[in-house]
Amino acid sequence: MDMENVKQIFRDAGTAISRAVQFTEEKLGKAEKTEQDPNFEQLVTFCDNTKQNTETILKNMEFILNSNPGMRVENLFFLDKKKSGLSSSEYLGIAMTEAGNDFGPDTAYGSALIKVGNIQQTLGLNQREFIKSANDCFVNPMNKYLETDMKTVVKERSLLEKRRLDLDACKTRVRKTRMLATTKVKQDDSGPTMEELIDKAEHDLKVAQEEYNRQAEITKLLMEGVPSAHPQHLQHLLDFVDTQAAFYLKCHESLMSLQSDLSGFPSDQDNVATLSPDTPALGRIQQAKVITSQEPRDAHDLRLSAGEIISIDVNSDIGSNYFIGKKIQKGKVYKSNVRLLNQG
Repeated sequence: MDMENVKQIFRDAGTAISRAVQFTEEKLGKAEKTEQDPNFEQLVTFCDNTKQNTETILKNMEFILNSNPGMRVENLFFLDKKKSGLSSSEYLGIAMTEAGNDFGPDTAYGSALIKVGNIQQTLGLNQREFIKSANDCFVNPMNKYLETDMKTVVKERSLLEKRRLDLDACKTRVRKTRMLATTKVKQDDSGPTMEELIDKAEHDLKVAQEEYNRQAEITKLLMEGVPSAHPQHLQHLLDFVDTQAAFYLKCHESLMSLQSDLSGFPSDQDNVATLSPDTPALGRIQQAKVITSQEPRDAHDLRLSAGEIISIDVNSDIGSNYFIGKKIQKGKVYKSNVRLLNQG
């Protein structure tokens, strides 16, 4: 290592010590601190809010998109490589279809398990496609922004703080040197004169002020560019909503199709006479899907929500007996609000 490198190391160490001393004295209230103008401080606050909120959103987004960390650990030990990397719904679907085949595809339970298992695998595939799309359209570009543009802003702000500490340390040295000059302290004839010490301190202050001003301008320009990134962030957000809506629509359509396929399977509701000792004489019971939500118009009407699958006595006024599981409600269901499932 040559002598110039050694000198540079000592200079850097001296600068670091000077900054540490200045920072400590500011915290103790023993040194003045250069303050920025209100507009600059507003930019700082805006940048901090953008960075912190973006990081928080991404943290929660990634938690949702990777909500089953146990699955990733399981993949490390899963012996069947064909199944590794699947979602939880796909694992469930595989288990159901395998069980259905074991019980027999020609049995009601086995057939139903296979149907449900196939849809679960479809839901899992949709989920994996959604996760990839969400990462592509939102998570990755937002992470890239944090790792490039915002990282540059943070770096330059950190450098500005160092320049500010250097500047204020120089101001302190100039003030102390001038105060020392007024005390008429006896000087060492071999060392610099008091005038030379003052000139040196003032020169260092001038250089520090110029470096600080230049860094402040660079930092300000970078922070002024942060608001212009928000429209692009908005587009990423809209893209995410589109892909999420498409995902849930696919899932909804698959589940509605599954419900329709399973509507003809026997269930406890087919033997409604055994549901309760108080069960009235009933006609033909049939499943129906609520197409339009129904709000009671009078005391005889029932309250229904769109998408519900209900069982009704179709031989009397439609909906005079309305079943939710094993609970029977008496009331009226309007034909325009429901669709009988086995009628297509």
